[in-house]
Amino acid sequence: MKNLKTFAGLTHGRGVSDSVLARWTQGMTALQHICYGIEELSGVDLTSSDQHLKISDSRVQRDNDDCRKMVEWFKHYNPFPETSNLISLSTGVAGDSRMNCHMVKE
Repeated sequence: MKNLKTFAGLTHGRGVSDSVLARWTQGMTALQHICYGIEELSGVDLTSSDQHLKISDSRVQRDNDDCRKMVEWFKHYNPFPETSNLISLSTGVAGDSRMNCHMVKE
């Protein structure tokens, strides 16, 4: 799908009609066969390229572990605690029921 959005891709900044999409899809099938033939001729197998490193088992496991660590951190350090006070997200300054929009500069 990345090929759709590149400069030489399908849209060129415009919409896509059904006929253009069909022509592009059929062309991509032909290009796949050409790429496979070049790989076979040159003896190069591109299935182990850098783009596939991101979905290796060890990488997926590490990403899952990192996600669990973040969830645990947010359980202990909730950035949005339940409170009846008004708290500024940018400064952390807390106000109470007497606070109003005219006091924002104070």
